[in-house]
Amino acid sequence: MIELPEDELVGAFGRSVSSYDVEAIDPELRIHSVTGGVYRVRAGDQSRVLKIVRHGVDSTPDQLWQSGADESHRNYWKREWLAFDSGLLDSLPGQLRAPGTALTTQHSDGECWIWMEDVRGRSSAALHLDDYARIAHALGTTQGAYASGAVPLPEQPWLSRNWLRGWVDVCANFVDTIRDDTRWSDPRLASLVPLRSRVSDLWDRREELFAIAEEPPLTIVHWDFWPMNLYVGEDVVAIDWSQIGLSGVAHDLDQLTLDTVWMHIRPDESLQVLEHLVLPSYREGLRDGGFSIDEEQLRRWYGAAAALRYAWLGGGQVDLVADPNRAQAQEQRFGRDITTITATKARALRHAVELGEEVLD
Repeated sequence: MIELPEDELVGAFGRSVSSYDVEAIDPELRIHSVTGGVYRVRAGDQSRVLKIVRHGVDSTPDQLWQSGADESHRNYWKREWLAFDSGLLDSLPGQLRAPGTALTTQHSDGECWIWMEDVRGRSSAALHLDDYARIAHALGTTQGAYASGAVPLPEQPWLSRNWLRGWVDVCANFVDTIRDDTRWSDPRLASLVPLRSRVSDLWDRREELFAIAEEPPLTIVHWDFWPMNLYVGEDVVAIDWSQIGLSGVAHDLDQLTLDTVWMHIRPDESLQVLEHLVLPSYREGLRDGGFSIDEEQLRRWYGAAAALRYAWLGGGQVDLVADPNRAQAQEQRFGRDITTITATKARALRHAVELGEEVLD
């Protein structure tokens, strides 16, 4: 069990703590290189969540989540701790909120602790379909307040900037795989093969997509706004703010739509149904936050960002399928065989490609 200093327990709970219990939260899913562990700490009838952030040197095999030491890095290791420590997350406008900050401490040059509210509510696969509209509306009210200028944008240098460009840069390796004819003989990849030429063409026009995605006004963007990080109860609460930064309106929406299918939260859900729930509600939320945008323009911004985020990821599936350990881990996590998993992901990627083609046409 992790040792918890007495003074931190007092600071986190606001009282003396004589005994406590510690429970690791989803330890098998904590694969992010900046996450050293997430724990629920119970003391009597109170509970807090403790998140340890660290400058990790490990990463996922696709290299998308390697941490960085510099505050300008897309995955700067200390960013979430700073977002809590600075009070930024406790002062978000609109209806979206983060867990309340209980205590922030720094244990070494490479490790910091965040004590926060233990958020409860529906999350991940337990979300109702209608919850997606409510989440999108809450997000819109918060991002609209910043986009309209009603609330000044924060200026801290540790906020992520140009996050999407950094993501796409890493995805160049996936495109190399997509273009390599020798990598596609495995029949388990058959669902992705028809997308190869379209993805390659889209890659050649990625600067046109960036031109569209970078049109909207800046706002606060979460960048990991998928159902696993969202809780719906009395409020809409987002956890895991490790990527928080400044980017364009609509840049979090694809996590509610495409990632819901890609990550098998609702693997068989219609992407059109998800978009019908998310986009209009988000637009209403933006308006309630003070920023108005027409439906067509919102879809352009959403489509360009979604294509840039997802279209290339099929290349990473090639290495995953070829690695028996990684393939088995996916099958255990999602409860499906790897061929079905890949086909589901291909459906999300096909939609991302279609969105990109749509905005470019």
